[in-house]
Amino acid sequence: MNKIWLSLILISSIYGIATGRLEAISECILSLPMEGLKLVCTLVFTACFWSGIMMIMFDSGLIDQVSKALNPFLNFIMPNLKSETAKKFISMNIAANMFGLGFAATPAGLKAMKELKKISNEDEETASDEMVTFLVLNTAGVTLIPTTVMAIRQSYGAKNPADFIVLAIIGTLFSCVVGLTFDFIFRKMRKKG
Repeated sequence: MNKIWLSLILISSIYGIATGRLEAISECILSLPMEGLKLVCTLVFTACFWSGIMMIMFDSGLIDQVSKALNPFLNFIMPNLKSETAKKFISMNIAANMFGLGFAATPAGLKAMKELKKISNEDEETASDEMVTFLVLNTAGVTLIPTTVMAIRQSYGAKNPADFIVLAIIGTLFSCVVGLTFDFIFRKMRKKG
């Protein structure tokens, strides 16, 4: 991978020098640290703010209500899962992903996976059906409010940073349905074989 990046940098530099754009290359290189800092600050401040909102939701009991609301769905896609603790962590993960807070979803996802592994009947190297389903659900999770993307778009001066939300909802909903459908099909095939 390092060779690829080095090649891209060298080819770009040589092309810039050959076409007489040395000044543009210099300006770009000098502006990169400031752009990087601006992006990092935007992401960190957004992460801190929304992580705080998630903790308020957790402390106020809203996550428990989300968990209860998601219980029928979780019972449908993971019929063998009986652990309420695992369901709570999975619900927290889903709620965070719905708000586009992948950084806030990660701790809940890790705790959910540990809980699922603890109650798994599989050996140490094998993922249970519930673990695979949770991974599919987490990876292709439905996003209702993609806050991180909106923050990045706003920091780069988008006139309407939220104009893509409908497409994001449709895209993530479609990927979630397709992922869960394939998970269900492969689970049935594995049990038959």
